Order: sequence, then C-alpha cells, then structure tokens
Amino acid sequence: MRALRIGGWANLAIAAAHIVLLVWPWTVFGWVGIEHEMRELAEQGAALPYLVTLITAGFFLVFGLYALSGAGDLRRLPLLRSVLVLIAVIYVLRATLAGGIADVLAGDVKQSVFAAIALLIGLCYASGAVAHRRQQSAATGADTWRTGPAISQGEESRA
Repeated sequence: MRALRIGGWANLAIAAAHIVLLVWPWTVFGWVGIEHEMRELAEQGAALPYLVTLITAGFFLVFGLYALSGAGDLRRLPLLRSVLVLIAVIYVLRATLAGGIADVLAGDVKQSVFAAIALLIGLCYASGAVAHRRQQSAATGADTWRTGPAISQGEESRA
C-alpha cells in the first residue's frame, strides 16, 4: 500500500500546484507547453483557462483521495478497485501513447520528464491495485483475481 500512498500524495501535490500556480497562469502555461491552446480557449471566454485548470486540479484531487483510500488511510470510496485500475491506465496511457514516447524520441527533455513522472505514478496505482486485490483475496480465502468466484466443494461436485 506504500505505492498507493506515494501516488496519492503525488496527486494531491499536483492538485495543489495547479491551484497555487494560477497566480502566474500564462507563465506556467507557457512553461508546460500549453500556452497556445489556453490562449485559444481564452478567446472563447476569458475565464475558461482558469476553469479548465481548476477542473484538472479537481481530477488530481479525486485521484489522490482514491489512492489514499486504497492505502487504507481514508474510508473506502465507491468502486475503489475499478477506479484505481482506471487511474493506472490513464497515467500509463499519458506516459506512453499521449505524447510520452514521441516526446522521448524527439528529445524533448521536459515533456519526457513529465511522461516519466506519469509512468511512475501509473505504476504506483497499478501496483497498489494489485496489492489491494491480493489483500482482499487473502481476507476472503479466495483468489477471484485469477480464477473467478470461489466454488465450494459441494458446488464443485455438482458442476
């Protein structure tokens, strides 16, 4: 569950950074490489870049809370295992298909670092989801991860 704690706190830090850095939005947008897209968005409404940033921070906050819930630090949240897997997939896709591999091949160091961070966080979530599943399987005495629902001896003879 240590991996989930690391991933969870990383997401909470990213959420906080999104909010704090709204003090210097255009500088930050330029630094991370999205200034052009945010200026286009601002043409449709001056508040939209800020709103998109706040919504993004909200997603990171929820991701962080789910990780901490999976680690046992918070109460169990709905659909915990499924959401942990979904977050892991999102991060791994961000690290690989959504520019990550292309950025590495193009030699874009900054975007490569962002992709590496996304991959590490995604692996924290994947590792945590597997550990969470194993912990639940051990508690119930069944390994439903690999074999499906456990069948009792009486039911097995009837099958």
